[in-house]
Amino acid sequence: MSDTREHYAVRLSLHLVQAHLNYQAECLGDVLAKEHGYPVDGLEAVYLYLVNKHGWTISHCRSMNYDDLRLALEVEIANYKLPSDARFGYKSPDYKQLLAGDELP
Repeated sequence: MSDTREHYAVRLSLHLVQAHLNYQAECLGDVLAKEHGYPVDGLEAVYLYLVNKHGWTISHCRSMNYDDLRLALEVEIANYKLPSDARFGYKSPDYKQLLAGDELP
């Protein structure tokens, strides 16, 4: 087992990138809700969209992890850009940036 600072920096960097991808998927749900007139937003709208697109059940969609949801939405995500109100100028540091600094702000 590796417990070096570099190992932890890589691990943290991976989690930060995953969190940003999850945020994008949830924001896509807001856009899908507006486009399709759903009474919900975020992930709930993503679930409704997948139910309508693929005929899956809500429980099946809710059981999917974020990686599977993003894969199921691959076409939609490929052309998706976060709305300006959802952008905050934050960029996840890579592991080298993490190693160079002391802690996250």
